[in-house]
Amino acid sequence: MITSIYRELLITRPANTTAYTAGDVVGPSTATGGGVLTFSSTGGDNLLFKILSTEYRSDLAAVPASMTSFRLHLYSATPPSEYADNAAWDLPAGDRTAYMGYLDLGTPVDLGSTLYVKTNGINQGFALPQGGTFFGYLVTAGGYTPTSAETSFIRIYAEGI
Repeated sequence: MITSIYRELLITRPANTTAYTAGDVVGPSTATGGGVLTFSSTGGDNLLFKILSTEYRSDLAAVPASMTSFRLHLYSATPPSEYADNAAWDLPAGDRTAYMGYLDLGTPVDLGSTLYVKTNGINQGFALPQGGTFFGYLVTAGGYTPTSAETSFIRIYAEGI
């Protein structure tokens, strides 16, 4: 029997326009740990799964100058680094045990009032952590100046293997 796994997360970034540089964490808070994203459990424990596709949406009417693609780094536990929004992402020694790898989310395109990208055919395997919840950092590949309190949405489609 194939088990479907579906996770989604809405991110509202801080009410500021502090520019990101390439490799910065995009998250909901500038406080310590404010860049950590939590993909809550929908059931399942220690299940091997394969990510099939991802969707990234930003509720903006135009692509900000210099915005390129995004990468989602995944963790089986809250990363000890606890980066805040706009911190430079790194994989320090303390995070290595929980690190599961990353997903390239692609480059959002302008669809009028929304930026959107769907990436299909990923077929990347992972082990779902105890309790079914995993964590991540959204990292920008290119520096850009964000809109204050902009919202983004990440959806992950997977199946048990």
